[in-house]
Amino acid sequence: LKRCPNHGFDGHNQMQMFTQGFRAPTRMILDASAGGSLKNRDETEARELVESMALNEYRATNDRRANKRGGML
Repeated sequence: LKRCPNHGFDGHNQMQMFTQGFRAPTRMILDASAGGSLKNRDETEARELVESMALNEYRATNDRRANKRGGML
């Protein structure tokens, strides 16, 4: 959302359009993390939640690096 022009949409509508692009399981996780429907949160809270979850997923992905095992020579 930060890189795209807003085309005249306010932040709340931008966030709704953004989250509508998710699959149902992802929206369910967002709603659960929001303590109810994400649509009931204001734009700032919703954006912070999505950014926090994205950062946590990035960290989890980096923590799952494959361990290099020594091989036979």
